[in-house]
Formats: sequence, structure tokens, C-alpha cells
Amino acid sequence: MHLDYPSLSALAAVVREGTFEAAARSLNITQSAVSQRIKALEEKTGAVLVVRGRPCVATEYGHRLIRHIEQVKVLEIDLAKNLDAVSGRETPRAAALRIAVNNDSLATWFPEVILRAGTQLSLHLDIVGEDQEDTAEILKNGNALAVVTSEGTPLQGCRRIVLGAMDYLTVATPDFMARYFPDGVTPEAVARAPCLFYNRKDMLPEHWLLDAFGSSFRLTGHRLPSFAGLLRCIHNGTGWGLMPRKTIRDCLEDGTLLELVPGSSVVLGLYWQASVQSSEIMRVLSSIVADVAQAQLLPFPLQGTANEFA
Repeated sequence: MHLDYPSLSALAAVVREGTFEAAARSLNITQSAVSQRIKALEEKTGAVLVVRGRPCVATEYGHRLIRHIEQVKVLEIDLAKNLDAVSGRETPRAAALRIAVNNDSLATWFPEVILRAGTQLSLHLDIVGEDQEDTAEILKNGNALAVVTSEGTPLQGCRRIVLGAMDYLTVATPDFMARYFPDGVTPEAVARAPCLFYNRKDMLPEHWLLDAFGSSFRLTGHRLPSFAGLLRCIHNGTGWGLMPRKTIRDCLEDGTLLELVPGSSVVLGLYWQASVQSSEIMRVLSSIVADVAQAQLLPFPLQGTANEFA
């Protein structure tokens, strides 16, 4: 099949931006041009590629085409950098790469990766922030070419690197502890006290219940899809929640926050999964991610070798 790459770019933009209008703005063309390109591509492939809505969502056929065009773009970045080197261009052209990173990593160790990607690779990262359980799905559907994820099984066509682990502590303010746990932190008291979840898929509180009490039970509370917002609500006494140890170490030392059950924690293994195995720029970016993770994350005895392909 002869592929029309401007049309593939339009398809990727519609799914990435969510609407035809936003895709047109990102490509600097008219909305009518975007619609015509998608229509022509659907006629050529004989398949529906986008489910129109707000946001627009790619079909399975569309996802496969999006993944292809994103991989081609990375190979084009490699080519451009190689040509710059041959021509002796002093100022390398900046390139963009779309990846997905869980929000806790974005708030802790991953900014160092962004800095090094910019300075060493002249790379602009277009980062999709998601919970660690959801980033792998973004890679599967073609909306990103690499992810930081808790998904340990190597994804098809991807290289998996074991990064390390983040450990989470369950904390609250002294006033909150006095109000909700006057007789101690029991399962009954924890079930009544408001919990702070990241979103409906947040499994960290349930994992902590199993570690602290040996069983899980129903929790109630607030859902805040923001690392900063969740931490702020812990500090103002809205509820109890889980935070990476390194982000609250000082608060525990000065007594601003207290652990609900000292000694209990949740250890979350993280992986880097990346497609486009033949890309030099992805190889170097993967190396940067692994180096920063090794310096800032905990070692974790995860099963399998450090590098695996599927």
C-alpha cells in the first residue's frame, strides 16, 4: 500500500489533539484540509480510522497507522541529525518526540531526563502525563513512542528496560490523625477517614491496605488527578494519601506529616518501554532515562533481565 504521509500526519494530529479544529491549528492548515486528508486516507485503506467525537478516538486500524507515522518521524529525526553532522551544521535542529510518563515520575526524577534530552539531543519532549497503570496503553495505541510504566511485560515491538522502584508512604497531618484516629489506625477508622485518590484507577491505596492490614476494604474520599493538588490536600488536612518517600522526607522529619502505619509502604517497580528499536535518537534517549533512573530510584529485584524485546 502506498501511504500518503501528510494524510497520516493529519490522522495522528486529530487523535493527539482530540478534534479536527485543534489538529488543523497544530498543522497550520485549514480544518477542511484535515477533513479531506482523513477522508482520502479512509477511502484508500477502506476502513474507518477515526471515531468522530470530543475527543476523536482512533480505531484499531487507525492506531496502527498512527504508530507507523510516529516511528517514521523518529527515523526522519535520525536522518536530519546525520545530515547535519555530514554538512557540518553547527546548530542542530530541534526535534519533537511524544512520550508518556507517569505523573509521580514527572514530579520527582524525570525532569532531569527532560533537561538532558534538550541539552544532549536538542530534543523537545511532548509528554503525556498519566497514571503509571495507563501509560502502557498510550504506547500500544500509537499515541506515544516510549513510556515510563508499571507494566513489566515487554510490549510487542518494544524494548523494555527495568528502571528501578519508587516507594510510597501513607501520610496525613497531625490534626487529621487526631481527628480520625483517636483510638489508633484501625481498618474501621481508615475506612471512615477520607482517602485521596489520584483517579478511579489508582490502586496504590489498595496495595497499601494489603501491606498494612493484610486485606483490602472499601475506601471513600476525593479523586484529584494532580500530583501537586493531591499533596496540597494532604497538607491542608483534607485526607490521607500516598506520596513518594523522597517528596515528603523533610515533612516526616519536622513532624508536618505523620505516617498512618509506620513501617508499611508500597514499592512500585517502573519500566521504560520504547518502540523504534533501530532509531539512534531513541537509543540515546533510553540510555539517558536509564542513567537518571539508576541515580534517583531505588534498586528493585524485578524479574527478568534489564533489557528485553518483544
